[in-house]
Amino acid sequence: MGVVNVKIIAVKIIASSFLEFWTMSLTEFNHEIAEIRDDRVRGASELARRCLMILAQAAREQVAEHPTELRERLLWLSRNLAETRPSMTPIRNLLRRWKDAFIIDADLDLAATRERAAEAAETLIAASRQAVVDCATHAAHWLGAGRTVMTHSYSSTVLAVCRLLRNQGLRMIVTESRPLAEGRRLAEQLAAWGVPTLYITDAQMGLFVAQADTVLVGADSVLADGSVVNKVGTYPLALVAREQGVPFQVCCESFKQRAASDPPPELEEMAPAELGVPGWPGVTVRNVYFDITPARLVTAWIDETGTSGSFSSSIL
Repeated sequence: MGVVNVKIIAVKIIASSFLEFWTMSLTEFNHEIAEIRDDRVRGASELARRCLMILAQAAREQVAEHPTELRERLLWLSRNLAETRPSMTPIRNLLRRWKDAFIIDADLDLAATRERAAEAAETLIAASRQAVVDCATHAAHWLGAGRTVMTHSYSSTVLAVCRLLRNQGLRMIVTESRPLAEGRRLAEQLAAWGVPTLYITDAQMGLFVAQADTVLVGADSVLADGSVVNKVGTYPLALVAREQGVPFQVCCESFKQRAASDPPPELEEMAPAELGVPGWPGVTVRNVYFDITPARLVTAWIDETGTSGSFSSSIL
């Protein structure tokens, strides 16, 4: 066998081994993508942090022979993660910030490049967590003690506010949040803290909103004009709150703000089977998960910088 043939065989063996490793890594990555796409428990910020954790892990473990090769693979992973949940702006925003921070210097070797990519992700994870703490602190100060607060769905930020006010006479009205009843998770935690809580179906919003001093919700995205993308049912709650003269406040990190140049938000629609109805002839079942509450229905926006009665985006 000639030298050239031996070299060709050797290259094929190396390429085959690389592709096998890459396929295994891609399988694991696709599993992570599927979990994020199908997650109905964690909120937008939690899922955004999970995306950054995946990037940090990939930065340290992904096979690469050169810093540029590693960067291209991580950017490919980042683009795919950004597309998993289009209604959840913090995923795109935090991944965009990670990309901006992940710049390769000519003097960085592969090991240093790995650490820079991983540390950029971990820094943003810490910033996201701190933003939730700061949001909750501002909201708790704004609300004060002895208040009855109504909320919809499950928000980690609203939960953090409740944690701060749980021993200050807080009372809660929590909606079920169909179809998967995310409100149950919040009500369960409030019960564990001993917070008096009224748990209602979404259809009872109009009956009970007048018993609240204020409505406080989280958000999956805030549009450039201050409109709010959140779990479907938020818009009707804002409407009945306005009708009853109850303030409607939105509490979320600035990472959730969309720029005016961003495309219109995609309101995700999930499987009709979640509604548990049979396949009736001629009946179409829709299961849209998010709605948009106009800014005119929002009394105040609360983020990690403070509280404002008018919205001004910090995203360019």
